[in-house]
Amino acid sequence: MTRHSTLALSGAALIATMIAGMVQGGPAHAADLRLSIGSCPVGCTAYTWSAGIADVINKTVPDVNLAAEETKGYVANIKLMQNKEMEIAMATSLSAYQAYTATGPYAGAEKGEILSWMAIAPVAMHVITLKDGPVKTLDDLKGKRIGMGQPGGVSMLDADAMMGVLGLEPDTDFSPFRIRLGNMVDGLSDGNLDVALWNGSYPLPPVVKLTATRDVRLVPIPDAFFEKMQAAYPPYFRLSISGDVYKGNPDPTPTFGLANGMVVSRDVPEEVVYQMTKAIFENLSSLKDVHPAFGKVSKETVLNGFGAPLHPGALKYYREIGVPGVEDFVKRTAG
Repeated sequence: MTRHSTLALSGAALIATMIAGMVQGGPAHAADLRLSIGSCPVGCTAYTWSAGIADVINKTVPDVNLAAEETKGYVANIKLMQNKEMEIAMATSLSAYQAYTATGPYAGAEKGEILSWMAIAPVAMHVITLKDGPVKTLDDLKGKRIGMGQPGGVSMLDADAMMGVLGLEPDTDFSPFRIRLGNMVDGLSDGNLDVALWNGSYPLPPVVKLTATRDVRLVPIPDAFFEKMQAAYPPYFRLSISGDVYKGNPDPTPTFGLANGMVVSRDVPEEVVYQMTKAIFENLSSLKDVHPAFGKVSKETVLNGFGAPLHPGALKYYREIGVPGVEDFVKRTAG
């Protein structure tokens, strides 16, 4: 089986080493089954999540070696899974459903190959700018230099959808920069971008870092625009970025987003997925030290946003711990 790995990068290795030191556990087991979990570019939240989960599983699940992989993003993750280059991936609830049904970006693929596993946290659309910059509202985006996210990432698709609902065309009504979040933050700081669009779980580490040196503004999404956005794309739902998550933004910022979590190939054995699910749940307190999103994961949240069936191994564990609504979920996603 081929591996899609860029962990030789010093940045990826550094983060993985840091996370390994934060998660408590015994030594890693000798591994017979090698699996990969796709995330996003180093510096994004999903990479931090993936590295933390891999460390927990490697220390607690015998005969499994799970490698956190840096990738171009969620859309690329699903395609790598479809190509049998990885077995697990971070995905939004929209991309998870499209992958299972082979629709949208995955039209033409085999249906039913990729199954739901575990919701972690919602992803929130961030409209990020500097307080002294020219963007105060969504109406100010016309004619601006806008970071849209990198090709292969879900954030770029979300940004394209958002700008389309605003009625703005790339290269005609604004200048798009299709780059990763870290580069967008650098562009804001250097004055080469006016605004950055990113749909991710907060806090976004590169944005937190930016607030240490620059005054950052999160642009709110008004109700009228959200209603148009949801009418065009029903999976999006209303949420807010909590106040004081980012320095200089004390009040909640209304926005929209998707559910965010993990999907897994149907080819991974049931008992392996059961053991990995159990390991994650039994180590949520240590994973919270890796990223605060894990502090909000519970049996009440693990099904949030998913529309594709659960992997049998995950279903077995969720039934065991009494996840609320699991039988209704099974009925709703059957067929």
